[in-house]
Amino acid sequence: MNFKTRCLTINLIFIFVFILPLKANSETVLEQIDRTGLLRVGIREDAVPFGYRDVNGDLVGLCLDFINFFREELKEKLNKEVIAIKLYKSTLFNRFNLVSDKIVDIECGPNTIRQIADYNVEFSAPFFLTGTQFLIKGDNQTKFDPNSSLENVNIGLLRNTTNQTLIMQNYPLANIVEFQGVTGRYRGIQSLQGDKIQAFASDGILLVGEAILQGLDLGQDYILVPKFPLDCENYGLILPNNDPEWLAFVNAVIKNNKSKESFYKWFGVVLPRIEEIESFCRSQGQS
Repeated sequence: MNFKTRCLTINLIFIFVFILPLKANSETVLEQIDRTGLLRVGIREDAVPFGYRDVNGDLVGLCLDFINFFREELKEKLNKEVIAIKLYKSTLFNRFNLVSDKIVDIECGPNTIRQIADYNVEFSAPFFLTGTQFLIKGDNQTKFDPNSSLENVNIGLLRNTTNQTLIMQNYPLANIVEFQGVTGRYRGIQSLQGDKIQAFASDGILLVGEAILQGLDLGQDYILVPKFPLDCENYGLILPNNDPEWLAFVNAVIKNNKSKESFYKWFGVVLPRIEEIESFCRSQGQS
């Protein structure tokens, strides 16, 4: 083999080595699932009723029901008898990385739709609407006025959330007590029960879910204020960006009436209240 032939061979090897990864990276999510038979999903464990651990330690929630329905739609679209699901633990701090780094194909949880500049992600169409409220003790209702400055009032909230941004902007004179981690909301409401804080701020639906899980008497011993949320936030699924085929498929599943039925069963007696908040947000032009 002469010198020119050896150089040509080496160049072809380099081209072969570098082209294959590029081809793999250009694979769409649907193509990858079709090839592997695997759907990779990020699920929260601290967000009742979307994804959480029950009293037996089992992972349950609306998102699991939705993903199972999602799998059935995938099987039909890709003409596959079996599609496996691999679950990854998602948190407030890693949810965008999981999708941006292509560790998961989709993340389901209470994710407010907004611009996320630092990650290669986008949101699906909205699948739920809620907003920021306070959970307070019932006997503190006359003393806690969300229309006031709440000066020197101890307000608990989760760090690095849209709730934190809103509360700090609207109530700069309040004493903010931050909680974090998968048990942050649980510990925050425990602090409210122990009178270490006067209110805990979060999305209304998450406050209701956590209060029910902790066995609190909502409407009597504990209440949500104000009646309508301080803001209106749409939740969306987190998806890899620049994959229009995957986005279109996910949005079609969200809008499917059968998937909506799986949502309703998780809300039970609070469903009328959720619908009332949705109507309020639409009237404000914020939905």
